[in-house]
Amino acid sequence: MWDPVRDMERLLNRMHSTTGADFLATSARGSWVPAMDVIEKDDSYKILADVPGMERNDLSVDIEGSRLCIGGNRKSLLSEDEHKHVVMAERGSGWFERCMQLPSRLQEDSVKASLRDSVLLVEVKKVKGSTGNRSGISVKIN
Repeated sequence: MWDPVRDMERLLNRMHSTTGADFLATSARGSWVPAMDVIEKDDSYKILADVPGMERNDLSVDIEGSRLCIGGNRKSLLSEDEHKHVVMAERGSGWFERCMQLPSRLQEDSVKASLRDSVLLVEVKKVKGSTGNRSGISVKIN
């Protein structure tokens, strides 16, 4: 079955491998997409995602190789009756997934995730050399 999102992601990944570390391949799916900042340091990455109205148990962080995915489900604060009478709706709700292919492999055992003031903070170290676990992990959010 043709999946245009996956095709676009493959194209972006191909572009990333051609253009080098200055290009960050990302993909997003769902009914809304959180704004994110990605900061690269010499030995690690720091990712900040705006997730207002969400709790730790509404979010997930998964890492495999150099791919990091953040997902979740933000509940609507409107009642069923209010949904019928919406004139303008700018606050997204529902499911989302935001994935990125980072330029360097990630140390899966070094990842830390925390949620404070509606901002999800993920910190993860880069793998030195070509070794590292490729099995993939889900991260507990503190």
